[in-house]
Amino acid sequence: MLQNYSIIQKLRLHTILLCLSFILFGSKIKAQVNFDYFSVNKLTQDDGLSQGSNYFRFEDSRGFIWITGNDAVNRYDGSSVKVYNLKHYFKNCTTLQQGYGFTEDNNYLYIGSTRGLYQYNYKKDEFTLIDVFRHSRTKTAIPIGFSHGKIWCFNEDWQLASLDVKTAKVTLEVQIPLPPIRSVHIYDNQGNVFYWRMPFIDRNSNIFFTGKENAMFYNIPKHKINFPLQNFPIFKNVTFASCAYDKENGNVIFGTLSNGIIILKNQYQKVENFYPNDDNISNVAVGKDRIIYRTERKGTFLLDKNFRKMKTLNKGFERTFSFGFDKMGRLWLCDDGQGQVILDFKGTLLKKSSDVDNEKIKNTSVFGTNNFADLTDGNVLIQGLIFNPNNYTTTNLLGKYSSCSAYSDHKKNQLWILNLLKDDTVEISLMDQNRKMLKKFNVSLKKIGDLKHFQTFDNNYPMISSTEGLFWLNTDSGNLEKMTSIKSNSPFYINKISNSRIIISDLGGDAVLAQMKPQGKVEFLQNVLPKVKSFYFQEDKDNGQIWAGTNEGIFLMNKNFKVLKKFDSNNGLAGTYIYGLIIDDFGKIWCSHQHGLSSIDTKNYSIINFDKDDGIQHWDFNNRGFYKTEDGNLFFGGVNGFNFFKPPLKLNTFYKPEIYFDEIKINNIRWKADKGVNQLSEINLNNKGNNISIKALIKDLENGKRQRLMYRFANIDSRWRPIMHKSPLVLSSLSSGKYELEFGIYNKFDQKITIQKKLLLNIKKAFYQTFWFWALLGGWVIGIAFFIFTRWKLLKQKNYYRQQLALEEQRNKITADLHDDIGATLSSLQINSAVASLYLQKNNLAETQSILDKIQQQSQKLSENIGDIVWSLRPNQDALMTLSTRIRNVANEILVNTSINYHIAIDDQIDDEITDFGIRKNIILIVKEALNNAAKYSEANEVLIQFKIIDQDYLLEICDNGIGFNPQKKKGNGLENMKKRTSEMNGKFEISTENGTCVKIHIHKSRDCK
Repeated sequence: MLQNYSIIQKLRLHTILLCLSFILFGSKIKAQVNFDYFSVNKLTQDDGLSQGSNYFRFEDSRGFIWITGNDAVNRYDGSSVKVYNLKHYFKNCTTLQQGYGFTEDNNYLYIGSTRGLYQYNYKKDEFTLIDVFRHSRTKTAIPIGFSHGKIWCFNEDWQLASLDVKTAKVTLEVQIPLPPIRSVHIYDNQGNVFYWRMPFIDRNSNIFFTGKENAMFYNIPKHKINFPLQNFPIFKNVTFASCAYDKENGNVIFGTLSNGIIILKNQYQKVENFYPNDDNISNVAVGKDRIIYRTERKGTFLLDKNFRKMKTLNKGFERTFSFGFDKMGRLWLCDDGQGQVILDFKGTLLKKSSDVDNEKIKNTSVFGTNNFADLTDGNVLIQGLIFNPNNYTTTNLLGKYSSCSAYSDHKKNQLWILNLLKDDTVEISLMDQNRKMLKKFNVSLKKIGDLKHFQTFDNNYPMISSTEGLFWLNTDSGNLEKMTSIKSNSPFYINKISNSRIIISDLGGDAVLAQMKPQGKVEFLQNVLPKVKSFYFQEDKDNGQIWAGTNEGIFLMNKNFKVLKKFDSNNGLAGTYIYGLIIDDFGKIWCSHQHGLSSIDTKNYSIINFDKDDGIQHWDFNNRGFYKTEDGNLFFGGVNGFNFFKPPLKLNTFYKPEIYFDEIKINNIRWKADKGVNQLSEINLNNKGNNISIKALIKDLENGKRQRLMYRFANIDSRWRPIMHKSPLVLSSLSSGKYELEFGIYNKFDQKITIQKKLLLNIKKAFYQTFWFWALLGGWVIGIAFFIFTRWKLLKQKNYYRQQLALEEQRNKITADLHDDIGATLSSLQINSAVASLYLQKNNLAETQSILDKIQQQSQKLSENIGDIVWSLRPNQDALMTLSTRIRNVANEILVNTSINYHIAIDDQIDDEITDFGIRKNIILIVKEALNNAAKYSEANEVLIQFKIIDQDYLLEICDNGIGFNPQKKKGNGLENMKKRTSEMNGKFEISTENGTCVKIHIHKSRDCK
């Protein structure tokens, strides 16, 4: 028929047919709205909400959801809640408690209140208060929306006002003809809860108002009020309880008190009525493809927009109100007093049985799930329930529900059913692909013990493992035949691998590799993984490898069963006691364990761990509860039901994850920035600002809890480190310098980190850490050193000159001594010699002898004086020349021929410290004088000589126990000489004569003794 048309006509016809098919297909898809599978999450006070009862909720354009409470406004980013209840968030205004309504423009968020309109600055993270109705009886300002450059608000008197966002000019636009609202408080509105009939701005720039008995809209460009319901008789005597606006279709949906749901369509020119018998529809909300409404008596209902499919939400939703859909289509409800309930119709990444709204499937969580088998029609048999994973429906396999185990034989298109009867008998049934009974066998558990596993083979009878061993089920005779060729203590799981081989795991010993032979024979080949408790084995035929699940983790072996690699908690595997093991169609090994679910890439061995944020049914899974269907779906059973999904898994996100800085503290003080802390790229700090707290968060309303925040110092260390969820990054006692902080989001599926945020920290050096400080300090030290050196050199020169002067003085003293003592003695000797010569000439021998004796005494004294002078001039270079030795020699010379016993005590340091020859000479002369007096006049028999160091003085004591004398009556040259010599040493002379005679000489150390 088409051959008679031209090419252009044919193309046009094909185009028309294609468009019609798309329309029909699209309407069919649209009608197939899912109501039977959705995940349920909650946002409660445990997650940070300030209160569990919330009447207003708003999703802004920046990726936040705002929620009001009676005490504060809350902001949710997908993983954390921020409560605005502190004064520093409010500039020159009181804190916002109960908020009423939200809207936003391009820069700010607006929240209504009884004090006025609160304006939130995203950059500065702070609120200000705008007095919109300053000349009205009430300050209440409730925002409706943003249009024509203005924020539109109303109050209890239904006065409509606009706020120009550029000029901040407030204009009172019009009085809406509706009865005043008694109170905006939920407990004081006499049943007129305007919250559920909030005004809105439609896509034609109309502000739509719904009262209890009437509805109208104000056209913004024309400044005119219209009443669209007057032309429809259905609205006569109707009481409106709620309303919602369908942005996609431009329809207004009314929930009425006794007339069901009424929809105003086609730019308010057409009306449709649904469920007219439903009464008091107190809440209604509309999303992209769903409608939800609540009646006071019948409960809460989900609908598609065509009103062809309905779902009742009763259990767990009895107290819900304040419905709303977010931008990705999730349904948000307030569970009164508990917080927010979120229904996600896409479900979790890993689908789970508890999200299926089917009581039979939910019952699998009562005792857990550990058996699966797929059927030829694509359905899956789960412990007696036939489950359709596409539409989530179930039917009973045996007419009525009976928990049983099933095993599929895909080669023969047969199904084996094992059903435990009450008398400890297992009923084993064989069915064909249409589930028609073929054979039935009864096996007593008393004979085989607890049944562990059932395995089918292409060319052999089925094999059963139990606590009593391995058995063949002879399908011809119906008898059990125990296998004797394989010795096994407690066989557990029968794993089939290539080349007609099996690996039998054993709870009481090593796993066994065996070869299947014709006629039901099995040949032992070897033990596998000796001394390791292994359970499950999977063969990777493409890579020629064997994977084993054990109680120590996962083992990778080559085809000869040599261990190549081990996976456990040391290299990232979340759990080590393996409950199930499957290899999918995309080269990944999946394993269930005691801490969730994990996958291992068989090429690069990367590990991905799945947790509750990904949708695992529970942390703990069940042994033998794993299965892979013919079409590649994976099932894992656990203590709370089961998970089912089809690899490869991809994290498809509606929202783009974004890192933002919520707060930065320096030394525990909030850091303020003109453009806001989130806009910061660099912070300059002094050396004391080295304790930094950065609250970096990920904004992702869909997968925020799944995202992982990482950071690193790019200029110091390339290693990434995690930041704990909701915890700030705390950097304490940072050294001076530059720190290039980078923040990234870790995607565990591609195991890459996406860098999103950078922050440069410049911590200045302290003044004592700068180059100029050290240059100045170095110059100062060098200057001081130079000063000290020159000073030392000057002092050295002064000391040298002083020593020279002292030497000169000592020479003068020696000269004077020589002149006075020796000169006088020599002169006396000369005179006495002349006198002796005269007496000798006169032959006067007696006088001559007397003169000669005197000459002898004078010569001896002269010799001693010369010896003392010479000794005092010589340094203490040996023990014979020391001061102490000289004192001892003098004492011995003077007292040796007397009856006086003497004792000498001299400190050892004195010899080293007193080196001045003038002092040495004076000390010796004083000692001689004192000892001579003691020998001649004291009549003593004991003399004590002590020379000590006391503090800063030298003390010389010469004491005897003689008769003493009166120093006032007896004066001579001896005492005067001792006083004179003491004075020359700048010392102090003392003499005591009461109990013998005691001479004390104090010589100050401060005197230059050297």
